[in-house]
Amino acid sequence: MSFTSFVSYMRVSKIIDDNISKTLNLVAENQALKINNTMIRIEDEVDAIASYIYNQVEDPEYLKDSTARAELLSRTENFFVSYIQSYDEIVSNYVYIVPEYLNGDVDGYYYMRTSAGTMEDIPITDFFYHDSDNVNSSGWYYVIPEDQQSARWISPYYDPSLDLYVTTYEVPVYIDDVLICMVGINMDFDYLMQSIATISTKGGGSAYLASEDWKVHYHLEEGDHNTYIEAIPNINKPSFDIMLRDSSDQELIRFDQNGVDSVMSFVTLRNGMKLIISEGYKNAYRARTDTLVFVTILSMIIGLGFVSLSIINSQIMSKPIKELTKVAKKIGNGDFDVDIPDSNITEFQILADTLKTSTGQLKRYTKSMENRIYIDDLTHVKNKAAYTIAVDDIQHHIDTEPNYCFGVAMFDLNYLKNINDKYGHEAGDIAIKTCSTIICKIYEHSPVFRVGGDEFVVILTGNDYENRDELEEKFFIELKNNQKSSVHFYEAVSIAYGMAVYDKSIDSNYMHVFSRADFEMYKCKNKDHLEVGTAPR
Repeated sequence: MSFTSFVSYMRVSKIIDDNISKTLNLVAENQALKINNTMIRIEDEVDAIASYIYNQVEDPEYLKDSTARAELLSRTENFFVSYIQSYDEIVSNYVYIVPEYLNGDVDGYYYMRTSAGTMEDIPITDFFYHDSDNVNSSGWYYVIPEDQQSARWISPYYDPSLDLYVTTYEVPVYIDDVLICMVGINMDFDYLMQSIATISTKGGGSAYLASEDWKVHYHLEEGDHNTYIEAIPNINKPSFDIMLRDSSDQELIRFDQNGVDSVMSFVTLRNGMKLIISEGYKNAYRARTDTLVFVTILSMIIGLGFVSLSIINSQIMSKPIKELTKVAKKIGNGDFDVDIPDSNITEFQILADTLKTSTGQLKRYTKSMENRIYIDDLTHVKNKAAYTIAVDDIQHHIDTEPNYCFGVAMFDLNYLKNINDKYGHEAGDIAIKTCSTIICKIYEHSPVFRVGGDEFVVILTGNDYENRDELEEKFFIELKNNQKSSVHFYEAVSIAYGMAVYDKSIDSNYMHVFSRADFEMYKCKNKDHLEVGTAPR
C-alpha cells in the first residue's frame, strides 16, 4: 500500500471509529434520558408526599394520635393515588407508618394496580402479614437497611403480592431522628425491560441492564415478561477506572460476550443501574474493513501502473508522470473530483483511463459508504450517526458563539405498536415513512434525523428557527389534512410534538435543550393517550 493510500485509509478509519463510538454512546444517552424522565416523575411525586408529611407533623408524638394520623393519611391518599393512575409503569404506591413507631401496630395505605388498570386499596394490615426472615414476603420494607436516612432506589426484586419484578423509590420520613413512616412507589421492572428490548443499533446490536456493581446483568429471555437471565459479565480486561465512572462517555469498551468479541457503551440511570448498548466487534467495524480492502486494491492498480511506466524512457515520460503523480496524490488525499489529463501516448492514456474508472468507482463507493453511515435506510432522512455529528457541531457553536441561536423539535409516532400488532410491520414502516414525509414537508430547510424506531429530531436554525411558531402551526394543519385524506388507518398517523429553544442563561450544552423538547413531546403524547384512553408507551 502506498504511503498516500495508507494515510487516506488511516484518516477514513479514524472517522469511522469515532462515528461508531459516538453513535453507540448517543443511543445510550438518548434512551437513558427517556428512562430517567420517568424516574424523575416518580421521585418528584414521592418526595412531594414525604415533604408534605414532614411539614405537617409537629413533633414525633403527633402521629401516635389515631385521629391526627387518619386525617393526615386521608389528605395525602387521594392526591397520591390520582397522580399514579395514568402511568402504567407504576404498579403500586404506599405510605407505611412503621410498626416500631406505633409500638407494634401497623397503619398507612397501600394501593396496587389491578389487571383492569385501576388502583385497588389493599388493607395494609393484611399486606404486612409476613415472615420477617423472608425478604420476598415483605418486599421493599425489609430490603431497606435499618440505618437508611435518605431517599434511595432499591435494586430490582420479586414482589409476590404483585407477582412482578419491581424497582422501588422510597423516602423515609424522620422527625427529630425518629423514623415515622416510609413513602414509596413501585415501578414495574418488566416495563423497563420491555422498553430496553426495543433498542437496537444499525449493526444488529442490542441493549440490556446491569446492576450498579456490574455483577448482575439483566436480559429478557426470548421476549418473555418477567423472565430474566442473570449472569456475571465476562470482560477480557476489566478497567476499574471505567467501571467506576457514570458513563463510557466517548469511549467504547471491548469485551467478550458469550464468546463473541464485542464492544459496549454504557450510561448510569438514576436508580444506579447501568444501561448498556452492545454490538459485535466485526459488525461495528465492518465499514473500516471494507475501506481497507478497497484502498488496498486501488493502491495495487495504481502501483502496477507506475511500475509498468518506469521501464519506459524517463525523459519522454517525465511530464505525464509528474501530472499523473499529482493526480494520484490528490486521489489518495480524498479529492475524487480531480481532473485527470488525457495523453497522446498509448500507455499513459490507458493508465489515465484506468485512473478515471477507478476514481469514479471510489467516488461512488465513498458516496455509498456515506449513505450507509449517515442516511436512514427506511425514510432516507439523516440517521443517528449524522445526528451525532450535528450535535457536536451545535455544541461547538454554543461554546464559541455567545449569540448563537437554535431550537430542537422532537417528534414521536403514536400507536406504532398497535399498527404493527394489527396490520403487520410493513404497515408500521408505511406509518414511519408517512411521519417522516410530513416532518420533511414542513421543515424543508432544516436537517431531519431519525434517532429511534419511531422518533425524529429536527434542529432549527436560520429562517426555520425564526419562523418556528408558524411552522409548528403548519405542522398540525398538515397532520390533520393527512388524517382526513388517508385511506388506511396506519396512514392517518398521530404524532407527538415538542419543541425547545436554546437559552444561554440556563443551557450549558445541547442535551439540556433536547431534554426540554423531549419532555414537551412526552406531555403531548401523554395528553393524546389520555384523550383516547390508552397508555403512552
